Amino acid sequence: MSKDLQNTFNIWDGIYGTFQEAKAETLGLGFSGDIYLAKALAAANECFGYLQAKKPIPQFHKQRSNLLPPIAALVMKERVSILDFGGGLGIGFMTLLESLPEAADKVSYTIVEVPEVCKAGEKLHGGEGGGVTYLSSIPILTTFDIVHAASSLQYVEKWKEWVSAITKVSPKYILLSDVFAGEFTPYVTLQNYYGSRIPHWFLNFDELSDTFDSCGYQLIMKSSVSSRRLNQFDTLPMNNFPEPLRLSESFHLLFKMKNFSSNPLA
Repeated sequence: MSKDLQNTFNIWDGIYGTFQEAKAETLGLGFSGDIYLAKALAAANECFGYLQAKKPIPQFHKQRSNLLPPIAALVMKERVSILDFGGGLGIGFMTLLESLPEAADKVSYTIVEVPEVCKAGEKLHGGEGGGVTYLSSIPILTTFDIVHAASSLQYVEKWKEWVSAITKVSPKYILLSDVFAGEFTPYVTLQNYYGSRIPHWFLNFDELSDTFDSCGYQLIMKSSVSSRRLNQFDTLPMNNFPEPLRLSESFHLLFKMKNFSSNPLA
């Protein structure tokens, strides 16, 4: 992308007090649209190719799933069950296949996605590279060892209700990757995404942490996300926002069930 285009294109535009206000100006189908599905399918097929060739999946594709393999290894015994909220076409699962020798046999992987992505994912993972179950809603009557949500929480309108629902599946760990949260009053903006304009939260970090705490989960890790946006590395391009509302980086956050001990001898 040219420097001139970077100067004229904004990933996020507008400041709204509520999700509903932003939704009133939503355009396009976003993650349900053909453009996203085509790009997601191309990326997934590329990752499958690297797996089959026994080569590393490009970091650009797996940058939001890098922490999932060590967490899975930590809790894996006979099997480990993972719920990936907003997991797209399963690159998180492919990252496990690349990293953990026994993942194909010992990992039960469920992705919650919009119906259009579920349909594409079922077709993609129905043959070679299978092992993924797709659902269009959180299965609250099922338990999981790990919940993974990579760059997805910001699109959930009633995110506190989402936290309540996701903790009801009783995971030992909840790994949130690419979380947009800072020390400001939460607000909603519109993300420009391949012709669509999608409502996107910028949350208050303490409020987010306190919400998990009230549901029985303790924050045990916070680290910066290394990523590339508009060819800028590790810095969110937000110069079009007032300085107090800018966020320089997004975060990986790991929460642990308060009464769960990761020590196998405990």
